[in-house]
Amino acid sequence: MSGKNLRGQKKSERNRLDSKAVLVLLAAVLYFLAVCLTSATTGKMAGMLLAVLTLSSVFLFFSRLRDRIGVPLLLLLAAVVLMDGISTFYAVSGKFALYEFLKVLSAFCLTLLLLAAAPEGEPGRWIASVLEGFGALAGVVSIDLLSTRWLSGSVLWVLGQFTPDYAALDGVEAGVRMTSLFVNPNVFAGVAGLGVLLSLGLARSSGTVGERRVHLVCLYVNALSFLLAFSMGASGAIALAFLVYLVLEQRQARRVRLLVLMVETLVLTAISAAAVSVTSFQAWEGVQPVPLLCTVLGAAALCAVDGTLGVRLAARLDGSAKGTVLLTGGLLAALAAFVLLAFNWTGPETLSAGGALRRAAYPEPGTYSLEVQGDGAVFVNIESQNQQQTMMHTSTVLYDGPAEGAAFTVPDGSLVVYFNFTAPDGAHLETVSYSGQAGSGEVPLGYKLLPGFMANRLQGLFANENAIQRLVFFSDGMKIFRRSPAVGLGLGAFENGVKSVQSFYYETKYAHNHYIQTLAETGLAGLALFLALFGGSAAAVLLERRRGREAHPLTPALGASLVFMAAHAATEVVFSAYAYLPIAFGVFGLISLCCGRSLAGARLTRKLKTVSLLAVSALIGVYALLLGCNMQAQKLVAEENSLNSLAEAAALDRFEWADYALSYVVSVSEMEKAGGSELTGDIRTQAEAFALRLSSQDSNTIPIYLAEYYFQNGRTADGLAMVEKYVTYVSSDPEGWRQAFELLERYEEDTDVYRAGVLRAAELLERWNRENMGEIVLEEQAYELIERIRNNRG
Repeated sequence: MSGKNLRGQKKSERNRLDSKAVLVLLAAVLYFLAVCLTSATTGKMAGMLLAVLTLSSVFLFFSRLRDRIGVPLLLLLAAVVLMDGISTFYAVSGKFALYEFLKVLSAFCLTLLLLAAAPEGEPGRWIASVLEGFGALAGVVSIDLLSTRWLSGSVLWVLGQFTPDYAALDGVEAGVRMTSLFVNPNVFAGVAGLGVLLSLGLARSSGTVGERRVHLVCLYVNALSFLLAFSMGASGAIALAFLVYLVLEQRQARRVRLLVLMVETLVLTAISAAAVSVTSFQAWEGVQPVPLLCTVLGAAALCAVDGTLGVRLAARLDGSAKGTVLLTGGLLAALAAFVLLAFNWTGPETLSAGGALRRAAYPEPGTYSLEVQGDGAVFVNIESQNQQQTMMHTSTVLYDGPAEGAAFTVPDGSLVVYFNFTAPDGAHLETVSYSGQAGSGEVPLGYKLLPGFMANRLQGLFANENAIQRLVFFSDGMKIFRRSPAVGLGLGAFENGVKSVQSFYYETKYAHNHYIQTLAETGLAGLALFLALFGGSAAAVLLERRRGREAHPLTPALGASLVFMAAHAATEVVFSAYAYLPIAFGVFGLISLCCGRSLAGARLTRKLKTVSLLAVSALIGVYALLLGCNMQAQKLVAEENSLNSLAEAAALDRFEWADYALSYVVSVSEMEKAGGSELTGDIRTQAEAFALRLSSQDSNTIPIYLAEYYFQNGRTADGLAMVEKYVTYVSSDPEGWRQAFELLERYEEDTDVYRAGVLRAAELLERWNRENMGEIVLEEQAYELIERIRNNRG
């Protein structure tokens, strides 16, 4: 071949690669925007649009999707989605169930759209690149929230044309970590973590230097984002995933190259994360170039180091299994030594004017005095937490005043003591120590080897209130599960019922453990399907790995991603988050596409594949229809807020009928207060029918409204029954008890039925206070009502 022809061929190949890269980038941008628009206020519209697009794709690309969806793994994902969908029909709250299922349905539709859109040849790499790009785009936007806000401002402006959900982002938990575009840093760490693992797999298996560099850039952005979010649960999960990744790599050379790349990325991102934390972890007040500069320069540095030092180091170790083992063992030992040293090597700390510093220590119970060496006026607030207080996020203040000479007594049962230093005019702390009859010790100040945001986050690690409170969430989730062990109480059950099982009041929508969340919502049946999805995926990865050189190049990365998802789901709400589900479902789709062929004993015939795809389409179609009815009901009431429209909406909407029915009852009640001359017998009959139907619902809002409706209509016994149902279902919520007794005061009457009802409510409150950790205190008027009734009864 002549030189001219060779140059032409190379140019043609570069053009094809460039066009593929542009298409992947475009797909990643569209995927990013689609995920962002599945948030709360636009979730219904986005879900409907995605359902329609998915059904259209099934029609247009039926053969392609049939071949890609027909493998059992993706059908297991469809079974999980189907179980979630079925649960919306028996859910205790149709409104909550719809909100949760929309996230699941949208993520499933996005996965099917990716499978339909992926070109022939290497569809797995294409999909993985889109998911990797989605994570990197979310990372760049989140980092820019701390930096210039030029890029993030443009993105938020575009999103703002459709939804207000991103209107008030601050991007940072001051002094602690980056909160991200998706607000929840733990969820964002899940997205970034999967992005890291996919980027590693794509970079490791790249065919050209240019392609590898593109994936290295995405790897660096995802890794830096992950570190800045600093989720401890995600950090533990990804450490385990890295080890699994190294084990799953078969060839020595690849394992060595992967290990070197991991180390390069960790070192460079740690340097950048430290720089960002020092300069930009405060409320944004103007252009701060450091975060974006660190992102750009760090990505360039990774590409440069990888192509020089990385190649040389990998070459030195290539072919030496012993060398790799020694390197791995040495790195783990060095990491363990670093962690130990980082926790214990501390020194002075300088507080800026008005600055604050929070540090933890673990002195034994007893009386101590504080000795401070340094310059400047320093004040300290010293607080202690026992196990119950860590659960409840409360504390006992032991001292509050000047730091020098402070005296404090650590009570029995204390798990941790926090020292909160402040310096109105700024100060330099050289050392802070405490001493007493029970012993002595130093309060750690400046951590020499840890960035400030990590040091702040790790305070009280051995008595971490978030970790301990998660155990409370788990326990309460199991209480809800026991109400319906077989199939659960439907999506949204935890949010709906958690106030009825709490031993003290706290606010959360989720159990922070998706296995327990699944038990509460879809019971043992749902958990079995969820575990089968992970188990089937793991089997596919392991069997594909046994194919040796014929195994798909992304197999190790997908296995590591699976481990990361399974571990992270045990500590966070990721599988209930709209931003995480699309990338997680995408990974399941990738495992099905890249590794499903290895499940030879579970392959489906062409006919069964066709039936399966039609069944999946029917599921999407049914929920598109139900969602359409829901949106039509919403539109109907918005256009004509009348009793007729409310009744029609309640009949039309399967999910939010209770809201419309309750609005009908409340409206009739308000009209009766005003005279009710226009109320016909049919209207009152309809209100009674709605009230009767609503009275059987387990809800944390409906009974209190029904109680007032019944009281107003002179049906005291029914009103009292609804009050009792309400305070029982929100028994841990002080505001719920306040509302209940305020209503009882408003409709006070001199009857035995009323007096018995009030005393019953008072007895329930007293019992709850006796049996639980929290204490609910009523307003003075409520206690006067109870006392007055007791005296009258006597």
